[in-house]
Amino acid sequence: MMEKRIVGLSDAGKLEELSAALDDLQPSQLTDMLNNLILKGRGDPLAFLQAVFQGSPSTETSGVERLLLVYRHLVKILHKNEINTKMASNLVGLMMLEADSLPGTVLVELASRFVESIKEGTLQGGKALELFPKFLSVLSVQEAVVYGENSMKGSEYKSHVLNTVCSCKWNPQSVLHLAAMFRDVPLIQEELKFVVEKVLRGMRDLDLQDLPALVYQLLLLGAKGHKRLVLEGITDFFIDQDNIQRSRGNQESEDLMCEYSGVETLRHTEGTSILHIVVAIKQDQELGREFVKYLKASQLSCPTRVLAPFNLALALSTAQLHRFQDQIFDFLKTTILRCFKDTDRQQQSYLVREITQEKLNIESMVLETVSNSVYGWDHVIQSLVQLGFTLMDSFGPKAAFGRIETTSPTAQLTPSRQSCQLGARLLINTFKAHEVVRHEILDQIFNRVTTKATSPVSHYLELLADTVKSAPQLLLESVPKVREAFDYLSFLPPSSAEGLLKAIQPLLKLSMSLKDSLILVLRKAMFSKQLDSRKIGVMGFLMILKHFKVLGGLVSSQSSQTFSLSQIQVDIHKPYNAASNEALCLEILGNLRRCCTQQADVRLQLYEGLYEVLCHNSRLQAPILDMLLNQIKCYYESDSDVTPPLKLDPCILAQGESVYLAEPMGHLLGCIQQCVLKTRQFQSQAGGDDDDEDEDSVTALTELEELLTSLTTRMIACEMEDFELDKSADFSLASSVGVKNNIYAILVLGVYEALMEYTFAAGQFSVSSCEQVLKLYDNYHKLSEVLKEKTAAAAGKKGRPAAGKTPHSLLSLHFVVSILKALLSDTSTVHEDSLAVLRGCPEFLQYITSVALQKVHQIADKGTCDGAAGVGKERLLSHCYSLARLMMTYYTENQILTEEQKKEKKKNICSQSLEGLVSIMSYVCSLGQTQLCQCLCNIENDCDGADVRVSNKPEKIHKHIKTLQRLIANILTAEEDVQNWKEMILLLTIITQLTRHLPTNSPSYEQVHSWVHKICTDQSIDDMATCKQLLGTLLSLTQQMKNLPLVLRDLAQDIHSQLGDTDQEVEVEDKTHMALVTHRTAPTVLLMELSSTDRELDDIDWCLAWMKADILSRHRQEDDNMSQALTQRENHEKTTCIRLGHLVTGYHELVQTAVPYGSCVETMLKTLIRYYTTLTNYVKYYLSLYANKIGHLTARFEKLVKLVARELTQNVYPFITYIQTCEHEHMQQTVDKVKKDKKKSGAAVQAGKNRAMKQTKTIPNLIYAIEQFERFIIQLGKKSKVNLMDYMKVSTSRDFRINVAAVQAVMEDESDEEEEEMDQDGGDQEEVEQNVEASNSSEGSDEENQAPHNTNPADDGAAPPTKKSKLGRGAGLGKHKTAN
Repeated sequence: MMEKRIVGLSDAGKLEELSAALDDLQPSQLTDMLNNLILKGRGDPLAFLQAVFQGSPSTETSGVERLLLVYRHLVKILHKNEINTKMASNLVGLMMLEADSLPGTVLVELASRFVESIKEGTLQGGKALELFPKFLSVLSVQEAVVYGENSMKGSEYKSHVLNTVCSCKWNPQSVLHLAAMFRDVPLIQEELKFVVEKVLRGMRDLDLQDLPALVYQLLLLGAKGHKRLVLEGITDFFIDQDNIQRSRGNQESEDLMCEYSGVETLRHTEGTSILHIVVAIKQDQELGREFVKYLKASQLSCPTRVLAPFNLALALSTAQLHRFQDQIFDFLKTTILRCFKDTDRQQQSYLVREITQEKLNIESMVLETVSNSVYGWDHVIQSLVQLGFTLMDSFGPKAAFGRIETTSPTAQLTPSRQSCQLGARLLINTFKAHEVVRHEILDQIFNRVTTKATSPVSHYLELLADTVKSAPQLLLESVPKVREAFDYLSFLPPSSAEGLLKAIQPLLKLSMSLKDSLILVLRKAMFSKQLDSRKIGVMGFLMILKHFKVLGGLVSSQSSQTFSLSQIQVDIHKPYNAASNEALCLEILGNLRRCCTQQADVRLQLYEGLYEVLCHNSRLQAPILDMLLNQIKCYYESDSDVTPPLKLDPCILAQGESVYLAEPMGHLLGCIQQCVLKTRQFQSQAGGDDDDEDEDSVTALTELEELLTSLTTRMIACEMEDFELDKSADFSLASSVGVKNNIYAILVLGVYEALMEYTFAAGQFSVSSCEQVLKLYDNYHKLSEVLKEKTAAAAGKKGRPAAGKTPHSLLSLHFVVSILKALLSDTSTVHEDSLAVLRGCPEFLQYITSVALQKVHQIADKGTCDGAAGVGKERLLSHCYSLARLMMTYYTENQILTEEQKKEKKKNICSQSLEGLVSIMSYVCSLGQTQLCQCLCNIENDCDGADVRVSNKPEKIHKHIKTLQRLIANILTAEEDVQNWKEMILLLTIITQLTRHLPTNSPSYEQVHSWVHKICTDQSIDDMATCKQLLGTLLSLTQQMKNLPLVLRDLAQDIHSQLGDTDQEVEVEDKTHMALVTHRTAPTVLLMELSSTDRELDDIDWCLAWMKADILSRHRQEDDNMSQALTQRENHEKTTCIRLGHLVTGYHELVQTAVPYGSCVETMLKTLIRYYTTLTNYVKYYLSLYANKIGHLTARFEKLVKLVARELTQNVYPFITYIQTCEHEHMQQTVDKVKKDKKKSGAAVQAGKNRAMKQTKTIPNLIYAIEQFERFIIQLGKKSKVNLMDYMKVSTSRDFRINVAAVQAVMEDESDEEEEEMDQDGGDQEEVEQNVEASNSSEGSDEENQAPHNTNPADDGAAPPTKKSKLGRGAGLGKHKTAN
C-alpha cells in the first residue's frame, strides 16, 4: 500500500524519494489516504502525517501546496467532530508542532479560512479552533507577511485578523468557543480591550444557561488585563437584564408559568455567575481590588448601579473573603447613608433636583436582593444578616452623655433613621426567607437587647416586635432562645423590659410553656431587692392580665395582629380555655396586691395599668374594685365629721431628714374613679343579666361610689388650713418641712382633679354636678396659686427665675376632650343650664385649655400622654382630631377680641388654643399625608375620628392653608394695639408644616410662596421673632424654587441700604425691596441670609462633585449618548454659573456694608471663605475635564471669573480693613470700661483676647481661600490657553501694612521743603518708619489687607476730600455703591 511505502521511506530517511512519491500523488489520492487512516482507522495516521510533513519542504512550491492541502483537510475533519477525542488531540498536537515551520502564505491562507467560517457563522467548537491561536501566534512574530497584494509585519497582520473577526457578526453558538479561543492568542492591551468588548456584546445573544460559562471565559481573559472592563461589562449586563425583567413584571402577563420560569432561570444564572467571580477574586485579589474601585467610582454618579441587586449580591459574596470584609461593609454602609442623604437633598433643593433628575429607590433595590437570594444564593445569606445589623448598629439611636433619649415621634425621618429602618426590614425579610439564619438573627437581637444596658435598644425591640407580628409561627421554633432572654428580663432597664414584653406578647398565646416561663420570671422580679425589677414584674403581670381574656380566645384589641389562624399552634397538653385564663388572672391579681405596700413608683405603675386591664378584661372588675377599695380605706376617714376626709400622713415616708412619697393618692383616686365609671358602663350594657356572678363587684362598686360622692362633698367643704397648707406654710425645698408641704400640696391637687373628673362624668350634665365641679376647681385654684407664689418667692430669693413648669395634670385626655367639647361647642338645650354654670367661670375654661395643651405637648414629644387611655395610637389620634377642631374653631371665632372679652382672659385661651393646634399639626404631619388629611377633614366637620377618604389631598391641604392665610391677614390689618405677633408666628409655623405636604411644582405651592413674599415685601414689622419666622419661611419655600439666588441678592441690597456703607462718607440710597428689612431687623436678616447662602453653596458643591463623577463615569464607559450627555453637562454648568453669579452680586453689596461687629462679622467671613472654596472647586472641575480630555472652559465661566474679580475680590480687602478698624475701636472701648470698672477687668480682657484670636484665624483663612482660587485660576488659564488673570491682579504680600495716608503726608512735606531736603532727609525717613510701626501696633494683626494693585490706594487710607454718594449703580471697578 502507498501509505506504508511513504511511512517506510520516511523512517529510512530517503527524503528525495519520499518527496518524489508524494509529488506523484494526486490531491484526491492524498485526501483519501487521510480519510482511510483517520476516519476508518486503517493505519497510524500520525506516522503518515509526519512522513507527509517531512517530504513536503516549504522551499518548494509543491511542498507548500501539499502542506496547505493537508492542513485544510485536517481542519475540515476536525470541524466535523467525527473522530474520538484522543485522536483529535494527537492530530492537533502534531499540527501545532509543525505550524512553527509552515511558510507565511500557508498560515495566512489557513487563518483566512478560519476568519471566513466565523463570518459565515459556520464555525463550530472543537479541537480545530485550538489551531487558530497557534497560527496567529506564529504569524505575529514574522517580519513580513504577504496578504493579497500587500506585505505587512506579522503583528500588523494579526491585528488586522483580530479586527476583522471582532468586526463581523458572530453566530451565538460560536461566542463561547471564540471567547475560549482568544485566551491563547497573544494580545496587546488595545487588542485585548477590543476582544473583551466584542465578547461582552455577545452576551446579549446567548441563552441564559450558557452565560455562566461565558462569564468564566471572560474572567480568564481578564487575567491578562482590563479587569475593570470585564467586571463592568458583566455587572452592567445582569443589571440590564434585571431591569428588563422588572419592567416585564410590571406589565400584565397571561403566561405566568413561563414568566416565573424565566425569572428563575435568570436568578440561577446570576447566582452561578457570582460564584465564578468570587472564586476568581479568591485566586486573584487584584480582581477584587478592581471591583471595589469600580463600586467606589460609581458611588456618587450612579448609586443605583452600585446597589443594584446583582452588584449588591456580588459585593456581599465578596465580603465573605476576609481580606475584603471590612472594606466592603464600610463601603456599603456609607453608600446607603449617602443615598438617603442625597434623596433628602433632592427633596430639599430645587437646584439638586434640576441637576440630578434620577429618583433613588434604595430600599426596594436592597430588599430585592433578599427576595432574589431564595434562588439558591446561599453565598449571600450570611452577608445579608451582617449588613442588616451593621446598618442598625451604625445608625440606630445613640445615648447622649450616658442618658438614653427616646426619639420623638414628630422628629424628622433623618437619613440615619432611614438607614436603620432599612437594616431592620432587611433582617425581617431575610428571617422569613431563610430558615438557616433564623437562630442567628434572634441570637444577635437578644444579645444586643440584654447586653447594651447603656445604649438605646428601642430599634432592636421594634425589629423583634415586627418579626413576631409578621411570622409568629417561625418564632415558635425558637422558643428556647426567647426563654433564655427572659432570664435577663429583671436586669434590663424598665423601658427595654417593657419593649421586650410587648414584642413577645403575641407568642404567649401560642405557647403555654413560654407563658409559664415568663410568669415564673415575673414572680421572682416581684420579690427582687431592686426597685426597677419590681416595676418590671408589675409591668409584665399587667400585660398578661390585659391580653389573657377570661372568656378565652383573641380579644378585640388583638384582632389587628397580622398572623392568621392557620399559624396559631395550641399546646395539646395544656388546653387554652376560659377556666385556665380565669385562674391565671386571679392568681396574678393576688400577686399584684402586695404592690400596694411597696414604694410609690411600684404603686404608680399598678394604678396606671389597672384601668387598661379592666377595659380589656371586663370579667376582672370584682377583684380589681375590691383591691382598690381595700387600698383607699387605709386613708379614708369614714366619719363624716372628721376633716380632712383623707389621712395624708401615711402617704409620706420620713427617713431622717429626708421625706419621700409613699402613696400617690391622686393616682389612686384617679384609678378608682376611672374603674368605677367603666364598671358602671359595663353593667349598664349587660343589663343585669349576671346578677349572681357580679354580686361582689356590685357591692364594691356601690361602696366606692358612695365613698367618692362623700369625699367630693367633704373636699369641697375643706379649706387649705385643714391640710395644714396655707399662705404662711413653708414650701421651700431646702427644708424637710417644705418638701413635705410640697408633697401634701401636690397630693391634694391630684385629689381635686380626680374628683372633678368623676363628678362631671357621673353627674351627666346635671346643674348640681357642674356646681360641684366649679367648687372643686375653686379649691384647686387657690392651692395652686399659693404653691406658685411660694415657689416663685423661693426662687427669687436665690436670685434665679421661678420655674414655670406646672405639675402634670391627672385629668384623662378623654375627660379633657369631653369637657372642652361641652364648653366650646355643645349647643344642646338640655345641657344649657348646667353648662352655663361652667361657662360663667373663664378661669375654669383657661385651666382646661392649659391641661389640653399639656397633653398635646406630651403626645407631640413622646407619642403618649399621662392619664388613663393615653397610650393607644388610634385613640390618641381620634382625641387629637377632636381637639384640633375645637381649638381651631375657638381661635377663628375669638381671634379679634372686644374689650369685654379681653377682661374674660379669652386672649390667653386663644394663644393656648393656637399653640395646641401647632403641636397637634406637628404630630399629625409626622405620621404622613393620609393622617394629616383625616385631621383636616375633622376640623371641617366633626367626624368623631372616623376615617374619611380624600380624593385630592393637596387641594384639601391648600384649602386649609388659605384659611390660615386669612387669619394672618386679620392680624396684619388689625389695629396696632391688638396685633398679636406670637399668634402670627404660630400660624406661620402651621402653614410651614402643611406646605411640606404640597408638591413643590404645584400652583398651590407657588401661591403660598407668593403670599409669603408679598407679606415680606409690603409689611414693616418691628417684632424680631415674627420677622425671623417670616423670613425663615420665605427662604425655606424659595429653596424649593428657581429664584433663591435672586431673593438673596435683593436681601443683600436691602441690608446694605439699612446698615450703611463701610465708608461713612458715602450715602446709600434708603430704598428696599422688602419692607421687612429695617435698620433694627437688618442684623438678624443678615445672619439668615448668610445661613441660606451657605446652604446654597453646599448644594452647588454637591452638584459639582456629582457632575464630575458623572462625566468621568460616562467617559470610562464610552457612553453611546455622549452628545446628549454633553448637552446636559453644558446646561448644568450654565445653571450653576448663573446661581454663583447672582451670589456674587449679593456679596458685592454685603462686603461694602457696615456690618455690626460681633457674630455678624464672624459669620460673614466664614461664608466668604466658603464661597471662594466653592469657586476653587469649580476651577478644579474644569481642570479634571482638561486632564481627561473630555471638556473645555465655557464662556459663561469666564464671565463669572471676571465678575468675581471686579465685583467681589477688589472689595474684600477694604472690608477686612473695616473689620479690623471696628475691632480696634471695640478693644479701645473695652479698655476704657475696664479702667472705670476694675471688678470686671479680668473677664473683659479675656473676652477681648478670645475675640481677637478668632479674628486672627478667620481673616488669614479668607485670604488663603482667595489665593488658592487665584492659584488654580492660573493653572486653568494655562490648560485652556485663556488668560483668566486679565481680570484680576495677584494680591500683594501681607506680612505688614503700610499706612498710606501717613506716607503721603510725609511725601508732601518733602516736596514743600525742597530747599531743606538734604537737612530733612534723615528725619523724614525716621518719621516714615515710625508711622509704619505705629500702624502695625494699632491694628494688632500681622496680616496684610491691602487691596490688589488695580484698586485705588486711597480707599484704604484717609477719607477723600469730596463726599461720594451711592444713589445708582454706576460703572467702574469697585464703585457699585447702590443697594438697589
